[in-house]
Amino acid sequence: MEIAIKDFMYFLVLVVGVTGSHFMLRARVMVLEERSRNHNDQFQQILAALKNLEDKLDHKADR
Repeated sequence: MEIAIKDFMYFLVLVVGVTGSHFMLRARVMVLEERSRNHNDQFQQILAALKNLEDKLDHKADR
């Protein structure tokens, strides 16, 4: 069985392409995880602010 140079080059390009797309997708997933974590922190801050407002309104209603 004889392997031509162009077949070897096709295989090499295929391996490099699959490897590159794998690492690009991993990077995108990491970015999305970080954004999700950031949005979760912001959501928790909003909930804390709403809880403070609710406590203030309850205190004023008790007067």
